[in-house]
Amino acid sequence: MSTCDITSGFTLGCRDNTGGITNLYILSGSITTVNTVSEGLISGITGSGEFFTFELFRQTSDFTEAITATPENGTVFYEQTVNAVFFKLQSATRNQVRVLAKNPNLKVIVETNNGTVDGVGRYWLLGQTRGMQLLSGTGATGTAFGDLNGYTLTFTGQEPEPASEISGSLSAALSGITLG
Repeated sequence: MSTCDITSGFTLGCRDNTGGITNLYILSGSITTVNTVSEGLISGITGSGEFFTFELFRQTSDFTEAITATPENGTVFYEQTVNAVFFKLQSATRNQVRVLAKNPNLKVIVETNNGTVDGVGRYWLLGQTRGMQLLSGTGATGTAFGDLNGYTLTFTGQEPEPASEISGSLSAALSGITLG
């Protein structure tokens, strides 16, 4: 059987899906091994350092993955993009944005709202092979009292495979890497 053979389909299922992301976990350290239990499902991540938590307010941030194929060249890649909103123009946030912008190889875990039953969503590892970068963004005060005062940032990475979901709890999947 070829790796291009279709092996199954899917059903529409129930309407129990929700958009958006709740948290970003960005690694200060390195990943040495990603263990998969099946195609696209991660059972464990080994490495060193710490995944720092960046909390996001509901309905402000998103993750997209664009598939780019060039039939003439026989190539395909996946562009992963996270648009994140960090509230408040303040020194502490500014300093974190500055460090993130300098890093050329970010490993990012996105926690989605999808699948949330007990307040925990699904986790996806982005930038697994080639890393992600903070490529654009703005900091703004807004004009009216109700406007955003903070940062709107875009993290982008191009990967040879689509993002993989992490099976089970995030803390249980990490080995040698702490979750902060």
